[in-house]
Amino acid sequence: MAVKDIKKLSLETLAQEQQRPTADEAIRLHVKGESRFICDEPKPERLHYATVVVSPYAHARIKQIDAETAKQIDGVVGVFTWRDIPGENELGIKIKDEPLLPENIVSYIGQPVAVIVAATPAIAERACQAVSVDYEVLEPILTIERARAKNSLLAPEFGLSAGDTEKGFAESDYVLEGVITSCAQEHLYFETQRVRAIPGEGAEMLLQSSTQSPSEVQTLAARVLGVDRKDITVDVKRLGGAFGGKESAAGLWSCLAALVCYHLKLPIELKLSREQDMAWTGKRHPFESSFKVGFDKAGRIHAYAVEFDADGGACADLTMAIMQRAVLHAENAYHIPNIKVLARPLKTNIAPNTAFRGFGAPQGVFVIESVIQRIARKLGKDPLEIRKLNAYQEQDGAPYGQQLHEANVLPLLERLEEHTDYQVLKEKVREFNRHQRFIKRGIGIVPVKFGISFTTPFLNQGSALVHLYADGSVSVSHGGIEMGQSVNTKVARIVAAEMGVPLQRVKIESHNTKRTANTSPTAASTGADINGNAARNAAREIIDRLRPLAVQLLERKYGHAAKRILFENGYAFSADAPQERLTLRELAVQAWQSRIDLSAHGYYSTPRLNFDWETGRGTPFSYYVYGCGLVVAEVDLLTGYVTLKEAHLIHETAQTVDERVDRGQIEGAFIQGVGWCIFEEVVYDSQGKNLTESLTTYKIPAIGDIPEKWSIEMIQAEREFAGVKGSKAVGEPPFLYGEAAFFAVKDAIESIWDYTIEADLRMPATPESVLRAIDSVSNKRA
Repeated sequence: MAVKDIKKLSLETLAQEQQRPTADEAIRLHVKGESRFICDEPKPERLHYATVVVSPYAHARIKQIDAETAKQIDGVVGVFTWRDIPGENELGIKIKDEPLLPENIVSYIGQPVAVIVAATPAIAERACQAVSVDYEVLEPILTIERARAKNSLLAPEFGLSAGDTEKGFAESDYVLEGVITSCAQEHLYFETQRVRAIPGEGAEMLLQSSTQSPSEVQTLAARVLGVDRKDITVDVKRLGGAFGGKESAAGLWSCLAALVCYHLKLPIELKLSREQDMAWTGKRHPFESSFKVGFDKAGRIHAYAVEFDADGGACADLTMAIMQRAVLHAENAYHIPNIKVLARPLKTNIAPNTAFRGFGAPQGVFVIESVIQRIARKLGKDPLEIRKLNAYQEQDGAPYGQQLHEANVLPLLERLEEHTDYQVLKEKVREFNRHQRFIKRGIGIVPVKFGISFTTPFLNQGSALVHLYADGSVSVSHGGIEMGQSVNTKVARIVAAEMGVPLQRVKIESHNTKRTANTSPTAASTGADINGNAARNAAREIIDRLRPLAVQLLERKYGHAAKRILFENGYAFSADAPQERLTLRELAVQAWQSRIDLSAHGYYSTPRLNFDWETGRGTPFSYYVYGCGLVVAEVDLLTGYVTLKEAHLIHETAQTVDERVDRGQIEGAFIQGVGWCIFEEVVYDSQGKNLTESLTTYKIPAIGDIPEKWSIEMIQAEREFAGVKGSKAVGEPPFLYGEAAFFAVKDAIESIWDYTIEADLRMPATPESVLRAIDSVSNKRA
């Protein structure tokens, strides 16, 4: 093909591209309702449907399973129990305590004990009702208090310490002790747990799973079936939300579908209804935390000891990693010279609690922020004053020894104070309260220091596969999972910038374990960092191969030496002569015809990480994200109803890859945090049954619950310690700003008696909880 022909084709292609949409195509598909999620793809021939028989008891012994009646129902093709597992009956990764299907003991209501496959979902559900299981009911453990009394542990307790807490308490002017509780939270992703298992040749199987952890699903399915991982392919195009609820929990449903697909050699679909998903799956870990704090007359903390008791549910799942992050965030944004933190992972008979946005940090931070509030009340000071006094300074060290570079806690609090005209705002709130008998307002403030990296070090790695096609378009496969957080958009922007191509010429493929193997979960706010860097490395490798060829072609075309080659807007050109250029398509065709590899695998591992839990010392995080939030809440004292009047958030994004995406994450995380603290209450009855298994009994924030006045300032300053392209993670840290809403409600209640009595407000601050807290203040006054 002649150069002039290539040039003509390139110009035609570029002209066509001007007619293409320039925005993120996925957004357009979502808005038009055309996005395809798991089980939305065309149904394969002979597709059958699986459903599960689950335990109605929180703790019981299985005496007998009788499925003969179910097997006789027309359309039923199989009933499977633990006896049909060809490999290992185990889903636990580090702690092997979770059977796929129990042999003898059921440990929570909703635990699958058998799988039924039928020609239609209705037949499968009817067959479930025909299965008879004889149980011997055992005594369950359903509360943290009961688990603690029984010493019911998922794993040994652990923790860390720094300084001398006993000496710190002895030298303090005041010492306070107490117990802080935080509650569970339902993930409520739009897309419920679901999977399709499609048989291939021999032992081959394709799993289209709604999971954040394709490699883990691949590992577990291979283990359960007794085959190699090479025989299992997991493919995920996108998820309809996850929030941590599909990091490990998706493995159960995927392996159940894989098991029956293995036996029947039929395509299988397993999909939970909304009620089933809410009733049978684990939630955010509830914590009950006892603390002791010593401080001086100014409010400076000298010593802090805290014990986290977490309800892990019936098996370990990710409880240990979640508690590790809680321990590592126990002091939040405050320098405490003497500190001791203990974590106790408790085992109960509810569904295994699991990952949720923030991954233990919100629970740990909530305790110290509650303590700050109590110190302020004890001293009759403004809580903001106590926060500023104790805030980390540049070059302070965390309790585990990591040095805090670019610690911006105090400057951000001062910026928030100035931005909101805090002193004037506080006086306005108090003036309002003086003139209102049945409506009160309060202010809550929470700063955030959130560490970015998996606390399990080996997970801090990413990979990507990039192809440059001969027409100049680019295909990218990477180790992340798109689940509404727009990690695909960020990776596409990173690759487009590195290769100098328009964004619309980059396509992000589905995550497939044949293209990107041994990947880490998309979690811990690391998805864009580790996979974006991996894709960047791959793109850079391709461009580096093209540079020598570009020099040759430019010299041949324009008759003089080309110097430093740049790639921008779909062109390659010399830095000293930008008007003399080649299209990337022209260059790609010549590279292909010159037998230059146009594909590259990229890899990235996060540097500088090391941590030893034996000593409690090291560098567990690549960097920290800093920010702070202020909320003004209004409380109706007669109904307990809460209205958010104002919210002001200042969040450090550093050099954001996509400002719109980051702003959306800040908004969504904050509102989800507000939901945890104010609206969302998971309730179990005395037998361990979830009573809040639908949206008729479980309240999440709605459009009317958004703050009436809401500002977000994104600090986009350059940072030495940051993630991909100088940006900082944004998925989880803003969740913690929602805790400011809780403290605003508490502040409003305590204004009833001019802040002289502390209200016993329990999370979540639902109307019932608010009214009980008002009674507690009134009773103390009496």
